[in-house]
Amino acid sequence: MCRIRVDCTMSASDLKTMEVEETRTSRPQWGSRVQYVLTLVGYSVGLGNIWRFPYICNRNGGGAFLIPFAIFLFLACFPLFFLETCVSQFSGKGTVHVWSFCPLLKGVGVGMVILGCLMVPYYNFLMAWPIYYLVQSCSAVLPWTTCGNDWNTVYCVTDFVTNVNSTTSNMTSLNDTLYDYVAVTKAWENLTLAHTAVEEFWQYKVLDISTGLGNIGSMQGHIVGCLFAFYVIMFFCIFKGIKSVGKVVYVTATLPYILLTVLLIRTLMLPGASDGLVYFFAPDFSRLQQVQVWLEACLQVFYSVGPGWGMVHVLASFNKFHEPCLRDTLLVSFISEGTSIFGGCVTFSVLGSMAARFGVPVSEVVSSGPGLGFIAYPQALSQLPVPQLWSFLFFLLLITIGLDTQFSVTEVLPTTIIDSYPRMFAKRRGILTAAICLVYFLMGLVFCTQGGPYIFQLIDWYIAALSVILFCFLECIAVGWIYGIDRFSKDIELMLGHPPPIILRFLWCFVIPVVLLTVFVLTLVQYGPPTYGKYKYPPYAVTIGWCIATVPIIPLLVCAALSLLKHRSAASFKQRLLLALRPDFDWMPSSSTHKGPYREEQQSRRRTVRENVRAVFKR
Repeated sequence: MCRIRVDCTMSASDLKTMEVEETRTSRPQWGSRVQYVLTLVGYSVGLGNIWRFPYICNRNGGGAFLIPFAIFLFLACFPLFFLETCVSQFSGKGTVHVWSFCPLLKGVGVGMVILGCLMVPYYNFLMAWPIYYLVQSCSAVLPWTTCGNDWNTVYCVTDFVTNVNSTTSNMTSLNDTLYDYVAVTKAWENLTLAHTAVEEFWQYKVLDISTGLGNIGSMQGHIVGCLFAFYVIMFFCIFKGIKSVGKVVYVTATLPYILLTVLLIRTLMLPGASDGLVYFFAPDFSRLQQVQVWLEACLQVFYSVGPGWGMVHVLASFNKFHEPCLRDTLLVSFISEGTSIFGGCVTFSVLGSMAARFGVPVSEVVSSGPGLGFIAYPQALSQLPVPQLWSFLFFLLLITIGLDTQFSVTEVLPTTIIDSYPRMFAKRRGILTAAICLVYFLMGLVFCTQGGPYIFQLIDWYIAALSVILFCFLECIAVGWIYGIDRFSKDIELMLGHPPPIILRFLWCFVIPVVLLTVFVLTLVQYGPPTYGKYKYPPYAVTIGWCIATVPIIPLLVCAALSLLKHRSAASFKQRLLLALRPDFDWMPSSSTHKGPYREEQQSRRRTVRENVRAVFKR
C-alpha cells in the first residue's frame, strides 16, 4: 500500500489561526483535582440514576441486567469517556475547537454544542417541578395530602388504606381504589383520571395539562416562577466559569449522597422495604437471551455516563496537562454507575414499603420517570413522621442532582463562544452567561404552558435518538483511523508518561465502532413513535420529532463542505480531502513546554491502514 504525503506548507489561514492562538487569553484551570472529579461526578449522576435506572434494571432481569450493564460500561463507555478526556486535556480545547485534529469532522463538535443548546431548556424545565414541590413542602400541611382544594375532583381520596374521601360521601370500594392506584401510579406512561390527593395535585395543580399537543393552553405562572428561580441559581453558580463551579460542587456533588443515605436508612426501617430490595435485585437470567435487554443496557450506560454530548470535552479542557485522567475517568465511571445502584436501593425500598402498606405486590407499584419522582415518592414520604422534612430533603436531592448536571451542559455554549472570540468575551464572561441564561429561559417558556408536557415528551423522545451514538462512532473513527492510533498513543504518552494499554487501543479501533454501529442500526429499526399515556401524537408530531433528531447532525455536512472549500486551491478533490483530514496548525499540546518540539514533528507522514493496525498492538 502506498504512503501518502501531504504538503506541509503553511497557508494564510494557518498563519491566521496561529496568530489567534498566540493572542488568546490564558485558559483557566481547575483549582484542584478534587474540583474536576466532583464536577465530572455531578455531570454523570443525573435524575436518570434515581428514577430511570431502577425501573430499567428491574424490567430487564433485575440483578441479571447488571451483567450487560457492566460489560458495556467497561468495554465501550469508559474507553470513550477516557478518549474524550485525553483529546481535550492534551489540547486544552473545548467541544468545537478540539476537532482541529480532524477539521473535516469539526461538525461533530458543532453538533454537540447544538445538542446541548436543545437540551438545556427542556431539562431545566424539568427542574422547575422539584423547586415547586420544595416550596410547597414548607407548608403546615402538605397540599398533596389533602382533598377539598380548588384543584381536586369529587373522586379525591386522601388515603387508600382508610379510604377517606374528603369531598364526597359517595365512596368507592377499597378494591376499586386499589385498582385506580395501580393505574395512576404510572401516570407518566398511562394518563388516567387521578383519584388520590397526590395524583390530583400532580395532574391538576402542577401540570394542569391540556387535551393534546394541538391545545397549548395558557402559561402557568407558578411553573414560570420556579423556572426563573432555577436559572437565577444556575447563573450565580456558573457566572465565573470553573472558578465558581469548582467551589459550588463541594456542596452540590456531595449533598445528594448524604441525602440518599439518610433516605435509605429511614426507608429501610419501614415494613416491606426489604421486599422491595429483593424484588429489585432478583435476577432473571433468561432475559439475557433477548437483544432488547442488551440494547437498553448499552443506551442506559451511554446516557448515564455521558460521552458524546460535548460536556466531557469542556471539563477536561480546563485540566492541567499532566492530570492523571485515566484514574479520574475510571473513578467517575465507578461512582456514576454505583450511584445508579444505590439510587435503585432507595427507590425500591420506598416502593416496597408502599406495596406492604397497600397490601399489593411490589410489581403493582413500580413506575419510572416523573411518575415516580412526583407521585410515588411524595405518596410514600407523606406517611412518615414530620412528612414536611422528608419531602423537603427529597426534592432538595432532585434539585442538587439536576443542578450539577446542568453546570456542565450550560457551560458548553459560553466556553465555545469564549474560545472562538477570546478578546471580546474572555473578560465579559458574567454578561455572556447572563445573556445565555436569559435566552434559555425564554426558550423554556413553551414548556410552561398547559400543553408543555406534550412538547417536553416529544423533544425528550427524539433529541438524542440519532446524534449521541453517531457522534461517539465518529470520534472513534477520527481518533483511531484518521488521526491515527499511533499518533494518539504518543500524545497520551507525552501527557501521562505512558501510552494507553493495548486493550484500550483495540477497543477504540475495532470493538467500540462495531458496537456503536450495531446499536445505531437497531435503534433506527426499533424506534417507535412517542407516547404520553393513552394520548396518541398526530403524524405531524412524529415528523417534527425526526427533524429535531436530525438538527445536531446537519453541521456534519456543512462543516465538511466548508473544510473542503478552505483548500479549494488544491489540485484535485483527493488533495483537498487529504488536507481537510490533516490536523490544523494550531493542534498542539496545551503545555507551553511541549509546543515547540511537537509543532516541528506534527506534519509527519500519515500512516497507512496496515501501519495503523500494527500500532494498535504495539507494546
